[in-house]
Amino acid sequence: MTGRLQNDDNTDNQNTMNIPIPQNPQNYRRPNTNRQSSQKRMNYQRQNRQTQNTGRQQNTRQPQNNYNYNYQNQNQYRPNYQQSNEYMNQNYQRYNSGYRNANYQTQNYPQQRQQRQAPPPVQHRKKKKHKSFFSRIVKRIVITLFIILVMLFGIYSCTALVVINKVGKEETGNRNRTSNAISRTYVRNVLIIGTDGRSDEEQGRSDSMILMSLNSRTNEIILTSFMRDSYVNIQGYGMDKLNASYSYGGAELLMDTIENNFMVKIDDYITVNFVSFAGIIDAVGGIDIDVTDEEAQEINNILFSEVNQLMGDDQQADFLNGGGKLHLNGKQALSFARIRYVGNSDFERTMRQREVFEKIIPKAINPIAIGRIAKSVIPKINTNMSTLEMYLLSLRIPMAIRYDIKQLQIPAENTFYPEDIWFDDGTVQSVLQVDLNANYNILEEEIFSH
Repeated sequence: MTGRLQNDDNTDNQNTMNIPIPQNPQNYRRPNTNRQSSQKRMNYQRQNRQTQNTGRQQNTRQPQNNYNYNYQNQNQYRPNYQQSNEYMNQNYQRYNSGYRNANYQTQNYPQQRQQRQAPPPVQHRKKKKHKSFFSRIVKRIVITLFIILVMLFGIYSCTALVVINKVGKEETGNRNRTSNAISRTYVRNVLIIGTDGRSDEEQGRSDSMILMSLNSRTNEIILTSFMRDSYVNIQGYGMDKLNASYSYGGAELLMDTIENNFMVKIDDYITVNFVSFAGIIDAVGGIDIDVTDEEAQEINNILFSEVNQLMGDDQQADFLNGGGKLHLNGKQALSFARIRYVGNSDFERTMRQREVFEKIIPKAINPIAIGRIAKSVIPKINTNMSTLEMYLLSLRIPMAIRYDIKQLQIPAENTFYPEDIWFDDGTVQSVLQVDLNANYNILEEEIFSH
């Protein structure tokens, strides 16, 4: 059958198919097996709009249902529309509005992008550094040493407090201080007063006066002996020998007298009598001293006449056979420190006293000696220092082991001259007239140097 069918039905063997006209031509979308993106497709339509319009105008064949067909190839089917600019714009707006409403709602999209929170930063784990075996050993050694030091400090503190609590504490009496007496924060002065009291109840006289100064700048312990026969002004009593001030007003008046005449500030004191002095030397195990034959004979004389009887021993006990490098016990060292009539009288006497103290200091720091001193000697020693002051002073003792010990005598050589003075009781006594200014300069240079 050729030609056109009389009715509207389509047949498969017809060369031309009757395509139904859509009711709304604007909604018609041409088929495309290879769909492109909307943007690419619209660009393609815009670029080829003129070409398509030209091709439509050249096509003279009018298909049925008012559709134009352009057969460029037999196997290619491409429908063409006569679309105006208005139609294209309407189709573009309709397509884009549907796309936006269906997917992203692009009207609010910029605001949504701004409100979008940034992802949290990625936290990278730090790689653990593997410590070497050597560093771990060193760390353990350091920790162990620290623990040992803390334990030793605790033991030392406990021992020091036990000893301190046994010291006889005395309240500081009335003092008449000298405001311009020399003082430094790095120097601690403690006056050690050796009395000639035979018992704990007897005050006695100041047989020896040694100022022990700890200088932390120069790392020195300065032992300064003040001569007992120095002729000085004692406040309230006039001119007299220095050792008389202790008899008049005790340790407070003695410290004030030294401050007023020699201009050295003294805050604290320690008093030691004969018995406690000998007990300290026995507690440290005795001391080694070079003794001349003449000094050995004088030691025996003092033992026989006074010391052995004071200690309750036989009068001839602990006699020396002669001089030399001797190991002296407490009684023998006490007798050695009291020698007055060998050599240059009181000058060599104070020198022997400083030598004995110099031998005692390093041995008294031994823990065994501290225990012995605390048991038998400390209760017989008196001081005006508080528990806290004595504890702080005890903390400096381990450091003082490495300090150099220096001896000083006041009045110094060439700063005095001997003179006989008549006293009110009608007696004549030999005293030392002292150049106070010269000795003040020596004390400042030797004790307070830095």
